Amino acid sequence: MPLPAQVKDLGVLKVSGESGKFCIPVNKIALSGRDRVARGNDRAVYFHPDYPDVLFKVLLDLSEIRLKGFRGCSLRMFPSTRMRAIFKEFECYISVQTRVGTAEGDLPIPRMLGFVETDLGSASIVERIQDGAGVIGPNLLSMRESGAFGREHVPLLNDFAQRLLSWKVRTTDMNMLNVSYGIRDGRPQFVLVDGIGDNFAIPIRTWSERAMKRGHSRSFAKIARHFDLVWDPVAHRFVEG
Repeated sequence: MPLPAQVKDLGVLKVSGESGKFCIPVNKIALSGRDRVARGNDRAVYFHPDYPDVLFKVLLDLSEIRLKGFRGCSLRMFPSTRMRAIFKEFECYISVQTRVGTAEGDLPIPRMLGFVETDLGSASIVERIQDGAGVIGPNLLSMRESGAFGREHVPLLNDFAQRLLSWKVRTTDMNMLNVSYGIRDGRPQFVLVDGIGDNFAIPIRTWSERAMKRGHSRSFAKIARHFDLVWDPVAHRFVEG
């Protein structure tokens, strides 16, 4: 993709490979006032038009987080614990990179391209999962609500489930909001965009591949019910009920 004219004089790094090309910033950028495309428990996700192939994940200000219960008490006393999810996400990404050449299928999580300073704090830079028209790909929840999910997507869900196993992706929170549909290299596929990494206090899913697979199965069983599907934990696949 050619570099936009308005960023020719900015510090920009072009990253390319078999999976595509990305333009990412190397100098501090401004995200305040930019489109916030998603929000999780701890981070907001921003789109910047000068870098259309990536998204920026920034920690939310504590004023935007409900500080109730045990989690709220922990965040007030130890605000740095919010970084744990980021560490675990990148730990998982580094781990799956050791599977390159042996794992089957496309990487089932976004490519992670480092960090950059912003006016909202440090941001992690991740691949933007998008449809064929360059629009941010819908998640499973929006596909269900809009009626966009069809029977033709069931084989793609099964392919996604198998790729997660093959790449040995540890997950903490795989749900309808965190699984997005997009086109990569002309191939339609589902991608886990959040809830990546084993962020549990006792990281059993990191230690045990069996526990990792059980975690996948529990998440997929919940997803299956929303689409009148049945999850077969033995075959590790969705079947039509």
